Amino acid sequence: MKINRLSLLNSLFNVLNENNQGDPYFILAEYFLEHYHELSRLNIYDVAADCFVSRSSIRRFCQAIGYENFVAFKDEFAQYDDQRASFQKHAGRENYRETLTQEINAMIAELDQRMNTAEVERLAERIHDAREVVFLTSSVGATSVAQFQHSMIFQNKVIRMVSDMYENIDFVKHLQKEDLLLVISGSGLFAAASRDYLRDNPAYKILFTLNRSHDFDDVYDTIYHLSAADRSQEAKSVYYTYGTIYVLDVLYSVYVKKYGDSQ
Repeated sequence: MKINRLSLLNSLFNVLNENNQGDPYFILAEYFLEHYHELSRLNIYDVAADCFVSRSSIRRFCQAIGYENFVAFKDEFAQYDDQRASFQKHAGRENYRETLTQEINAMIAELDQRMNTAEVERLAERIHDAREVVFLTSSVGATSVAQFQHSMIFQNKVIRMVSDMYENIDFVKHLQKEDLLLVISGSGLFAAASRDYLRDNPAYKILFTLNRSHDFDDVYDTIYHLSAADRSQEAKSVYYTYGTIYVLDVLYSVYVKKYGDSQ
């Protein structure tokens, strides 16, 4: 499985958000998002005609977001069908609001207990003492990490985050034993995709996950499970969607209380 596929939608939205409306890359990203359901039936000639761009422009666009050509791009994008069905099933549940509220309350109660340990303080110490601190996360967890990243600036600690095509980012490859690498992977899919890539990285590696498989034991120095139960198969688990924010907020509070006055 290509690591890049996990962040393909995020890459397309980044192109959409960061380019002017008339830019060819903006036009292509918008087109691919709007034609998601029929992408497998499109060919490069249709796209070139509809978007008023050349085939070479389409090829360059695909390469810019990590794919060799348009065919490779289509093959990867098609695999999001299962995710779409899962999201629709989750949002279509009966009594959605009431059920979601109950799930969030139960999640907060469990995380409140799981975070009430000295381990949180030890994690704060690792972040404080590390030369470089890097978060790797799929697009789902990027927002939570970004909030933590911004907050840590007020503590004079620069946190780096990579969520797209990180196998091409040199500084991740060159981390040393004095550095801290934190991976957030709710289902474990992101961790599985990056396992071989990270295995020999000398940085101290920590995984946050809902997956209780032992497949990651030989890669990470420490694994923090966000729940006592294996929730890796739950679509849009509240533990991942909301729990990550809670965990990082608590961690930030502990960090401020321990090191805030000394900055």
